[in-house]
Amino acid sequence: MLITAGAPRCTRLVQPPSAPGGVIDPSLRARARTRVHELLRDVPPPRPWSMNAWVDELERHRGREIDLVAVEYEPGRPSGAWQRRADYDLIAYTAGTSPLHQDHIIAHELAHLLCEHRGSCVMSDAEAVALAPDLSAHTLSHLLTRVTTDVDEHEAELIAVLLMSAATAEREPLKPGASGRSADRARRLASLLG
Repeated sequence: MLITAGAPRCTRLVQPPSAPGGVIDPSLRARARTRVHELLRDVPPPRPWSMNAWVDELERHRGREIDLVAVEYEPGRPSGAWQRRADYDLIAYTAGTSPLHQDHIIAHELAHLLCEHRGSCVMSDAEAVALAPDLSAHTLSHLLTRVTTDVDEHEAELIAVLLMSAATAEREPLKPGASGRSADRARRLASLLG
């Protein structure tokens, strides 16, 4: 999701689209599982896990660069964003959070990229200048605040959880610095989302 609010934690885990009885829409779940399976077949996660190393392989596979940029988080601002540029993709993620959470934010934004989700810009140029005076207001407004549909957000979140669960499934040490306990939590969350 490109617009989130609240403390520097994952605020995107909202009720996903559901079928009758509160079950996550099976077609969304199946679509996410298929995308992750195909992606990891084509670009296997490195062991031990490293998001940077995996993104390097993803770039080679796609033939297109992906720049990862850490940005300072402010309450009420997005924790991550993706922007497609003419010749590369740009992903911004929160600098001041745990390495595992950073990886999850990046995975969520990569899901938007891989699913080719589209959104519409809602940040004014003045808001963009206040947020990042070193970037052009136009660039930042389109980078950090785009609105996507709930289905797109749920699909990106489910893909991110499944991807991180698969990437951290082995008991080898994770890079960068995530504890085994954090990895176990990611796996449990993925099992809940199916």
